[in-house]
Amino acid sequence: LPIRIPESSVTVGLLGELRDDVYSADLNLAGEYAPCNCFSVYGDFSYRLASYEWDVTLHDQRHEALDLRVNGLNESYMGVKLVPYTFFGVDVSWRLPPREGSRVNLYHRLGVSPFGLYEFSCNMTLGASIEYFTYLEKQNFQQGDEMGAKGSISWKFLWDRDDYSGWKFDYVFLYRFRIQESENLNMERPYRKMDDLYRGFRMRVDAARYFALYGNSLGVSLFYEMNRGNLFGMETGHTLGLYAKFMFL
Repeated sequence: LPIRIPESSVTVGLLGELRDDVYSADLNLAGEYAPCNCFSVYGDFSYRLASYEWDVTLHDQRHEALDLRVNGLNESYMGVKLVPYTFFGVDVSWRLPPREGSRVNLYHRLGVSPFGLYEFSCNMTLGASIEYFTYLEKQNFQQGDEMGAKGSISWKFLWDRDDYSGWKFDYVFLYRFRIQESENLNMERPYRKMDDLYRGFRMRVDAARYFALYGNSLGVSLFYEMNRGNLFGMETGHTLGLYAKFMFL
């Protein structure tokens, strides 16, 4: 999501994902509460409805769909956002592992992301952050720490600042890399390294239309996300979603 100051909102969405020939559909619920412009707490939760693997072999024309029977809670996110200055803040986050909704991202992740904001114009805001993530050990496996950088652009078009209505377009680019190899702690020390260093990127585009509603604002948005890719290679994951966001003004 784009880098922004704290706000109070509730978001409900439906999204579809393609990753490694696996197609999935999720329901998403997210919320943020900001008693002031300098502090907020937030949570982001999703429930996987279905997951199918589509296997295609071109030479012998074999097409096979396999129901993976994976449905349930996906990974969840909670965090705190502190913005002591209008141009600088810190986001502290905790990613909880999924339940029955996924077989990836199985480790608790703690992160800290100092970020900066720059109001380029009255309708355009630029953001940039540096991210650091560490993982909790689980079943004698220690996933390697990661670092990253994120940039975002938020542009409001035909925007009414008084009632928070109009068009809003967001673009986010994220680059992340693992700074140390994961370790299998069941092995002797010379053999613990997993040789799993990587670097990759993600990017997302949102197009939203906001409407004034009883002194608040309701937005409807369509987004596309390249959820996993290689810096010098073909992208390997895609997400397409639709969500509604209610802003408490």
